[in-house]
Amino acid sequence: MSYSYIARQPILTRDQRVYGYELLFRDSEANSFPNIDPNEATSKLLLEQHLLGDIQTLCMGKQAFINFHAQTLLNDFPSFLNARTVWVELLETVGVDEPLLKACNSAKSKGYRIALDDHDFDNQWEPVIPMINMVKIDIQEQGLALDDKIKYFKEQGVPLLAERVETREEFERCLELGFDYFQGFFFEQPQVLQRKSLSPNRLSMLTLLKETHKDDIDLKALRQIIEQDLSLTYSLLKLVNSALHGGRKRIETIQHALAYLGTNEIKRFITLVVLANVSAGEPEELTIKSITRARFMELISAEILSEKYHSAAFLTGMLSLLDVILGVSMEDILKQLPVSKDIERALLKREGAWGFLLEMTELYERGKWDKLEKHPLKQKMNGTNVGQLYIDASQWCRLAIS
Repeated sequence: MSYSYIARQPILTRDQRVYGYELLFRDSEANSFPNIDPNEATSKLLLEQHLLGDIQTLCMGKQAFINFHAQTLLNDFPSFLNARTVWVELLETVGVDEPLLKACNSAKSKGYRIALDDHDFDNQWEPVIPMINMVKIDIQEQGLALDDKIKYFKEQGVPLLAERVETREEFERCLELGFDYFQGFFFEQPQVLQRKSLSPNRLSMLTLLKETHKDDIDLKALRQIIEQDLSLTYSLLKLVNSALHGGRKRIETIQHALAYLGTNEIKRFITLVVLANVSAGEPEELTIKSITRARFMELISAEILSEKYHSAAFLTGMLSLLDVILGVSMEDILKQLPVSKDIERALLKREGAWGFLLEMTELYERGKWDKLEKHPLKQKMNGTNVGQLYIDASQWCRLAIS
């Protein structure tokens, strides 16, 4: 089983109430930033904690502060997130140039708030300052003789956050200086959280990368790639349900989701996934079972239903083991996914056409032959060799992920 890691450190108000959490990428239980490109780190954080997870739950309903390096800003990755609950932290290591200023302007126009991280009071930041909603100052780097340096921001009403506050004396001095928010070891060290995660397989990454560089995106080809990878299916559906798209949009098929997003959003989704998975590992057995189940249900639907229903059967099977894989209840998972009511009923209650089909699939997987023969759908299959369909599905899965 794969795991994702994230460190979160609270940001407190003057009366030491939690205002939000800064989210810091980690790749293990070690509480330190790994030796990877910061753009890759942000991409992984967004994929693992947002498209495959739930940032709001992670932050317990408080504001989330996420570091963005230059490339992730230029690729407009903030717009995957809810502007009401997420702050864009502009890292001190980015170079201030015209593309960066345009990216910041774009984020501002969409309602995102920008926090300038580790501000060093260098003149290069002057073009950025009018777009800033908060300034974070590392008091260990800048010291506490800050009256003159922060005067402008106080006059303009720009909130100030003191970083790396390590003692009560430093906290009290920052209160005197007029800081609005505080962060540091005096309050709490970053806490590393671990949860089960999914990883797209390497073949999917290479194929997606190829599709990204085509002049015209082939939606049919993309659908085929995404259908063969559980985490891609899950993250695509999460994206459709993100704040960018106005909440829940009922989706029947992956093709429907792609058509709904449009070319530009699809390209950004692909870029995010590829950047976040430059060294993805091999699929786990539960993932293989999900893909096999999806194909098996698709083949069964082909025996008893018209073609327009096949993709919905596939999607139901693909999602049916996510609760086991992620260690999260199916109810909580479906709160984040924009699937149709029919698919939702199938996954939660084994009701409706897809529910009966999923139930029959589970009977076959468990070797419940007596119950399988009495199942209403099995009796509609007119002597079809169900065992051969499962073998065909298994072979298709192995070829798809090899």
